[in-house]
Amino acid sequence: MPVCIYKKNQITEVTQDFEHGSLYGKVKLGSDYIFWKKSFSWKYVDMDEIRRAYRRVEAVDTKMCCGKVNFDIQKLVVELKDDTSYELLIGEGISKEAEALWAVFKERRPGILFGKFDHSVGSRCYT
Repeated sequence: MPVCIYKKNQITEVTQDFEHGSLYGKVKLGSDYIFWKKSFSWKYVDMDEIRRAYRRVEAVDTKMCCGKVNFDIQKLVVELKDDTSYELLIGEGISKEAEALWAVFKERRPGILFGKFDHSVGSRCYT
């Protein structure tokens, strides 16, 4: 199943999963689907289609009129079984929500490989 655009007026198990899901920043985790905000719509994918997932944290250092500002952009990267990958923006400066999403996601889907592939080891070692 490819990534789909969520439409609220549909009466399906996707709608029920969306309505009962937990929101972590801009990502909503249901029992069967994961949803994320992209532009003006929500996208989703069946979690059974996810092969691997890992977190990406991007540090942002910027200068403003009042001085320097430092914050992190939290993302969840999911790789699907068809070898496509998506970066789901969790949000800016919300590391606690990102950690909670990561913990719940790992608990609900223990069959998914969690962590980034370590090329320096040269083997299928996930950290």
